[in-house]
Amino acid sequence: MLESTAFSVQLAIDRHPLTVTPDTPVSSAIVLMSQVQSSCAIVVAADKILGIFTERDVVKLTAQTGDREIESFSKAFSKQPISALMTSRPFILQEEHLPNLVTLLDLLRQKQIRHVPIVDPDEKLVGTITYQSIREIIQPADWMRLRRVVEVMNPNVITASPSASVLELATLMSIHRVSCVAIAQNRHRDNAMPTPEVPPMPIPIGIVTERDILQLQALELNLRKLTAAEVMSSPLLLVQPTDCLWTAHRLMREYRVRRLVVADEGDSLQGIITQTSLLQGCTPIEMDAAIAALQGLVEERTTELQQANEQLRREILERQHTEAALLLSQARLAGILNSADDAIISIDETHRIQLFNQGAEKIFGYSAAEVMGQPLDLLIPENLRQKHRQYIKNFRDTPEVSRTMGTRSQVFGRRKDGSKFPAEASISKLEVGSERLFTVILRDITSRVVAQEALQLQLERERVMSAMRDRIRSSLNLKEILNTTVAEVRPFLNTDRVIIYRFHPDWSGKVVVESCANGTREILNLTILDPCFGKTHAQLYQKGRLKATSDIYSAPISPCHRNLLAQFQVKANLVVPILLNEDFSHNSEEELGENSPGKKNQLWGLLIAHHCQGPRQWQNWETEFLQELATQVAIAIQQSTLFEQLQAANQELHRIASLDGLTQVANRRCFDEFLLQAWRRSPPDPLSLILCDIDYFKPYNDTYGHQAGDECLQQVAAALGQCINPKSELIARYGGEEFAAILPNTDLKNALELAERIRMQVAELQIPHAQSHVSSYITMSLGVATLTPSSETTPTQLIANADGALYVAKAQGRNRVVCA
Repeated sequence: MLESTAFSVQLAIDRHPLTVTPDTPVSSAIVLMSQVQSSCAIVVAADKILGIFTERDVVKLTAQTGDREIESFSKAFSKQPISALMTSRPFILQEEHLPNLVTLLDLLRQKQIRHVPIVDPDEKLVGTITYQSIREIIQPADWMRLRRVVEVMNPNVITASPSASVLELATLMSIHRVSCVAIAQNRHRDNAMPTPEVPPMPIPIGIVTERDILQLQALELNLRKLTAAEVMSSPLLLVQPTDCLWTAHRLMREYRVRRLVVADEGDSLQGIITQTSLLQGCTPIEMDAAIAALQGLVEERTTELQQANEQLRREILERQHTEAALLLSQARLAGILNSADDAIISIDETHRIQLFNQGAEKIFGYSAAEVMGQPLDLLIPENLRQKHRQYIKNFRDTPEVSRTMGTRSQVFGRRKDGSKFPAEASISKLEVGSERLFTVILRDITSRVVAQEALQLQLERERVMSAMRDRIRSSLNLKEILNTTVAEVRPFLNTDRVIIYRFHPDWSGKVVVESCANGTREILNLTILDPCFGKTHAQLYQKGRLKATSDIYSAPISPCHRNLLAQFQVKANLVVPILLNEDFSHNSEEELGENSPGKKNQLWGLLIAHHCQGPRQWQNWETEFLQELATQVAIAIQQSTLFEQLQAANQELHRIASLDGLTQVANRRCFDEFLLQAWRRSPPDPLSLILCDIDYFKPYNDTYGHQAGDECLQQVAAALGQCINPKSELIARYGGEEFAAILPNTDLKNALELAERIRMQVAELQIPHAQSHVSSYITMSLGVATLTPSSETTPTQLIANADGALYVAKAQGRNRVVCA
């Protein structure tokens, strides 16, 4: 269906066109067109149209005078009147004889014009119609969504390179009679070399229009020196050939442009679509159908309006009869008004009270005799009186008969004792002869507001508690949970400080988290010892004791405890215990929340709210809320503790699984994991591997026994561990009497130096070895290899290289270092 609107060609008339006199200098006209962003100027004398001067004329002049310097161009056109260069006797239409939209568009196409001056019967200028003004009033219909850009675009686009001068662009526009030039760069297809058969693709990067030329002339810039890249509109608004006309129409309206560049999916230039071509896409049949539908809708709405007016007239007549009947039943109405529980108050135009029923007497505390004839301000809080008077004035000047007050803000009344109360009210006005009365029906909604505030408070309590539960379930970071908890609770309770206090074994304690209001002393991480707090008090809190002190100076507390609180600026406080259930590991979270305080509870600490500004009467819901919150804090503490224990156990298991049980250095599994991690490190660095073998270890075992052999392996492993950096390097037992050293980011030279240091370190142990063929002490042969990880190498190759070097070291007599 069409997007309907009450359409008339008259709506397309721009009734405030730019006009100039015949003697206006051309340069001044250009500046005016630039400032008001008009595409034309109408030349008028004695209310008669003499001619028209357009953006196309500016471009034509720019191209014709391109060989002049900018100063002479400016001087020439500053003296020459616009009457000498305007288009005389332009095509005009009378407003009362305007054709329909289809005919009008055909006229514009036939005469190849973009501007039509519109005049009245006396030939006086009324306004102008352009493609822009027509497009602004047309509501797009289904045909705009069904037609594609490729159907109406102009594929013959004039292009230029970014280095072309603006003067060259103006010349192109003038020669080809176009309103814009697309700035494009050539790109070869699929990186192929350009050939006559395969020309390069033009890629649009900007656009220069007639309006740009006009604005540059208005600024008196040198068009010969300016390049297209400096003045072009970029980035471009692009549409694809397959886009619908509705998309192009929407972009033009949204970005206030008159043309769009068309490019394919590869950004190759395909054409250009303008307001003219957009409207040319509307065939007469389609336009007639659209206009017919719109006119039908206008007639339909007109009928509805007439019916509504008739209904309104009847209602007015009925209201007049009703008002007459009300005057007759005034006496009976007085009795009804006095029986109403709501306040009913009438005032005259001077805002003086004329009616005050018994309901008003009960609500406001005044008798009718006290307020009759008094100004209404008597019943309104002082800070709202001016606003209320303005409200009555605005209501008086509207056609409304009645309305509900307080739709944007709450209404308040003022009782005789000066107290303020919330209310809901409606106001109506009534004319009795020459007198106008305003009547307010007002209801005291104090109890409702209190109930709403209580409900809102309950919802906020549930939100805070729910957020706490969610944090416990989703996070194991206890510090974060506790900090967020006190940060949310403090503003919710509107108090000055909220802390969580943890006990030490001697019943001293430390403030582990805190939230303070501005100006309140911070006590975070402060260790506090209350000399009055001992085992007896601890047992009370362990049983679930809650303590609410509204005023420390009048409460029955010990002097030492009062002095301690006063030291921290506390005037009132609320304390609830944080109890950990010893059976937590066997209970669910719900079961823990349901457990009542008892002997199985451990007193971990206290959740405390401090009020420092003065005494405070704590409410029951505040105590209950803080108690429930303490239960959630306890769950978080125990959950975090269990997680820490689990992490420690996992770390110990991982350590045990990664160590060789005899030598306490890394085992073969850990060796494989470390080597793979070092190999995958990015960016890749040189990676060195040393394979070490104790010389003639089997004879050593045979001679001294396996227990001595184990001790020998332990001493050698310890010596190797002293030679490396344990933070970045690894010593592992590779197998039997073989050890390995993995050295990340180590080149061959440094690896050889370390290998020699290891060999000397083992020799210095001077472990006797009578069956050795190279020394009377334990010695070691070492093979060294270095590779830089790449896609062409593997860790297995590095091991093989080091193993080969070790084999050579043994073959050459042992007790030596050999590199691959």
